[in-house]
Amino acid sequence: MKTFEKFDSYLLNNKVLSANEKVVYLICKSFENAPQGCRVSHKYLMDRTGIKTRKTLIKCLDRLTLFGMLARKQINNSTCHYVFEKELMQEYIKHNQNKRRKIKLSKNKNNPQFNQQIDNVIHIVKKDK
Repeated sequence: MKTFEKFDSYLLNNKVLSANEKVVYLICKSFENAPQGCRVSHKYLMDRTGIKTRKTLIKCLDRLTLFGMLARKQINNSTCHYVFEKELMQEYIKHNQNKRRKIKLSKNKNNPQFNQQIDNVIHIVKKDK
């Protein structure tokens, strides 16, 4: 069975987005009306787009989020849930910021390298002749 996806011409003519970002967006958008929403794994996206590394895929997803085209939230350390509605996007972005802040705070508490005191720093100043 063949299916077709409609998309606006602005996406095709968008000069800011790369080809990978456009394809990733279209694949995610095609799952928008799925019974559980758009829950696509990174592996599936990489297989469908031909993107070789997760780093590149995440970079594409981050740029799409930056441009306000989609937002994602990881559910139970599993696949991500992608949304395209503005109200839900704001909620997901807030959730991700809180999650990143908690991770950063836990790293600061657990790693003494991040939590060094600056009291014992000696400033070396060059003397003029």
